[in-house]
Amino acid sequence: MNKSKFLAEVLHKSGGTRGLDLLWGANRLTVLGYHRIIDWHAPDFRDYEPVVSASPELFEREMAYVGENFNVIDLDALQAYLFENKSLPERPMLITFDDGYLDNYQNAFPVLKKYGFPAVIFLVTSRMENPTRLWWDECGYCFRFTEKTSAMLPLIGEQELSTPEERKRAREQLMRQLKLIPEEAKQEAMQQMREALDIESDSECLFMSWDQVRELVANGVSCQPHTINHPIMTRISLEEQKRQLAESRARLRDETGLKADAFAFPNGSPADYSAETLQALRDTGYTTAFTLSPGPIPSEEARRYPLQIRRVYLGHKDTFEIFAVKVMGLEAILERTPYLQG
Repeated sequence: MNKSKFLAEVLHKSGGTRGLDLLWGANRLTVLGYHRIIDWHAPDFRDYEPVVSASPELFEREMAYVGENFNVIDLDALQAYLFENKSLPERPMLITFDDGYLDNYQNAFPVLKKYGFPAVIFLVTSRMENPTRLWWDECGYCFRFTEKTSAMLPLIGEQELSTPEERKRAREQLMRQLKLIPEEAKQEAMQQMREALDIESDSECLFMSWDQVRELVANGVSCQPHTINHPIMTRISLEEQKRQLAESRARLRDETGLKADAFAFPNGSPADYSAETLQALRDTGYTTAFTLSPGPIPSEEARRYPLQIRRVYLGHKDTFEIFAVKVMGLEAILERTPYLQG
């Protein structure tokens, strides 16, 4: 057991989560930030394991905990609080998912229905008709299945790939660099990576269809934009930012009838959006946006910064105990990044 898991278990079992709950108080907004709900240990898992947030079994346990400790709200209730001076219940929680993976429909949706919880899924809108891998899953697939024992890789040079540990180390090093470069250069580097690893991705369906999206919407799951194809906003021009925002919003409105005025920043760190991005959101009709800076936050803070609402990020190595201490706000106490003014 690593140190973070051990400390989370001790804190949870000793009643520390109750102390965190009292410290934050009832007037806080907690927004959960999930991605995939799938078992990344399964033999048929072929993609990028860090984008997994929980197994289906762990997700159900987490939702049971949520039901015991929070009042789950929908997006409309949050926006009514932000912009219409409406009230929220004590300990309000919004459940969100990024990207629009098929396993959200297959594995998360039945659990949400069981508990009667609304949620929000932020969709990469190009993938509803082209449900193939996005770049990080492409990296996961290519490094998992390459037969190369070494390769000259873009951005990071010659790498040993003989063992799973070496492949994972090279993959993570490459992905860190890919996140730093402009989108067009990233796509060029991805093609160089495929050639260096001598592997082509298959056409496995990873994302939901528009019919499935409409079914979710009809059952209390609001689907909102997450760009067309998931570029990091500060790695593209302002003109392209506005195109990504406007066209993904228009497509969602056409397909679902929703007003589609909430957004989640791709990657979600403070370096991944700018004051220009915030203005582009306003210019293209958005009122609400979500980061992946650690939450929860005092509810009033969301009213001051409705385009930078923080979330509790949930990762593939999180145990139930880590989930509990995160959702009760430990990470948000330890890591307080400033808001962007603009």
